[in-house]
Amino acid sequence: MKALSFYQPIAWMLAHGHFVVDDRTWIPYYRGPIAIHASKTGLEEYIHYCRQIAGVDVPDMVDLERGGIVGVGELVDVLRPGESGGFPLEKRAYSGPGHYGLVFANVVPVAFIPCRGRPGLFDLDFDPRTYQAPKVIAPQRNLFD
Repeated sequence: MKALSFYQPIAWMLAHGHFVVDDRTWIPYYRGPIAIHASKTGLEEYIHYCRQIAGVDVPDMVDLERGGIVGVGELVDVLRPGESGGFPLEKRAYSGPGHYGLVFANVVPVAFIPCRGRPGLFDLDFDPRTYQAPKVIAPQRNLFD
């Protein structure tokens, strides 16, 4: 599955359906299933944007998971710079004029899966929709006593 990294709280907003469009300076030619990766970096000023512009009571930065997959959905379209696609500003992670709007659909949160992110679209070696965390086995301290 392909994945795309986002700063927090953008990843949280996308995973919970509050944002539908994310603006980027580049055009991905991929369409299809995609995992939402929360990068280790957070933007505190975006907390204010989410609360004041989008009207969403987003969690504080300290409470947002970072460094892993937080949602899955579909990348369905890319809007040209200046094109709204009919999406209001409060549904868009707006970055400024001249950016392409990546349109997401059917995005749902998933239980946090730690993994390393990368710039741009990247491939995961697992499917977050069916991922099961490895079981932790208790140490066998007396095995060779």
